[in-house]
Amino acid sequence: MILIGFMGAGKTTIGRNLSEILNQPFYDLDKEIMKEINMPLSKYFEIHGESQFRQLEHQYLSKYYQLPGIISTGGGCVETVENRILLEKMNNVIYLKADFDILQKRITDDQVSLRPIAQNNSIEELRSVYMNRFAFYQSCATHTIETDHLTTQEVVDGVINLI
Repeated sequence: MILIGFMGAGKTTIGRNLSEILNQPFYDLDKEIMKEINMPLSKYFEIHGESQFRQLEHQYLSKYYQLPGIISTGGGCVETVENRILLEKMNNVIYLKADFDILQKRITDDQVSLRPIAQNNSIEELRSVYMNRFAFYQSCATHTIETDHLTTQEVVDGVINLI
C-alpha cells in the first residue's frame, strides 16, 4: 500500500499506525533517502537541487514499491512522470486529501519536519505547488480519503475499510 498526498496530509503518521495495526513493515521514502544520503532533505535540495532529488526519489520508489508493507511517499513524489507511471500501475494507492488551508496550518504548526518546498516558498507559491500537484494525486490514486475533519484513527479506519 502506498500513501500519497501533499505535505502535512498525515502520510507518515497514518503509515506508522497502519503498520502497527496490520503488522506490516512501514517505509517512509523521505526517511529512507535521508539514511542513504546522510543529510536532511533540505540540505540535499540546497546542494543538488530538486531535479536531482526527484531522480533519487524515483530510484527509491522503484525499489520499495515491490516490497510488502506500507509506503509513505514525499509530497512531491507525483511530480515526475516516471513515478506517476509506477503509481498508476498499483492497486492500493491511497490519496490522503486535505484542503490547502488545513494543510498550510499543519505545515506551519509542525516544528519538527523541515520541508524544503515549504521553507523556500511563500504561502501563495505553496498554494500554487498544491494546485499543480492536485490532478496528479487524483490520477495516481486508487482510493481517496478526505482527511480535513477526521482524526488519525478515523483516517486509519477508513484506509483499512478500503483494503
